[in-house]
Amino acid sequence: MEKIKVAPEGSLEDVTNSDFLVRAVVFDLDGTLVDSLQDIARAVNSTLEAHGRRGHPLPAFKGMVGWGLRRLLETASAAQPFSSEEFDTVYQELVSTYRSNPVDHTRPYDGIVALLDSLQGLVPLGVLSNKEDGMTKAIVRTLFPHEFHSVWGARPGKPHKPDPSSLWEMLDGWGVPRSQCAYLGDSDVDMETATRAGVFPCGAAWGFRGEAELRSAGARVVFAQPRDFGLWLARHGAPVPVG
Repeated sequence: MEKIKVAPEGSLEDVTNSDFLVRAVVFDLDGTLVDSLQDIARAVNSTLEAHGRRGHPLPAFKGMVGWGLRRLLETASAAQPFSSEEFDTVYQELVSTYRSNPVDHTRPYDGIVALLDSLQGLVPLGVLSNKEDGMTKAIVRTLFPHEFHSVWGARPGKPHKPDPSSLWEMLDGWGVPRSQCAYLGDSDVDMETATRAGVFPCGAAWGFRGEAELRSAGARVVFAQPRDFGLWLARHGAPVPVG
């Protein structure tokens, strides 16, 4: 069997020898299942430029995303902030711009479709994102023909990640103990969410932030590619066929 690519700290042996069993998997969306950076950047930059602000180069967005579009607009416009009266209007423009074409360049990361294929019907799967709920559902529906038990984005009246409430609500609805869920994400927000929720925090090093941030934010194990996550799941009670 191919060696699972994880960093030495928090090594594979540390988690393989534990009694942790996977009975559910919840994924972050952007930077974990899909590379959406170009479409997000296009929407934000076009909105900023329409209001006389300068846009940002694509790599800059890797450090800005993760908290939802509202926070992203605040961060992206920090050098030339909008007044409180302007902001809500500009935010609605951003949402409309992004919603009009959210999957022009957005694609699943290599290996994600095969991973989801292997998990179908074996354990409950969910998606939990800080992206607006309707867009989260639309992107997942467009790019993935797979069955997810729950696909949730930012919902009115519900706190965003890293608040664990939505993750708890999801797992309680499935009847799965929190201690038997693996949460896979690519950012400090995701690792904090998992830690606060009492689920197992897994890092996706292929995403926007990288291994160092994931480790410092509390990831128990970090994976170099989706196939490695599938191999790890197979060793922890999820009967995942890996080829």
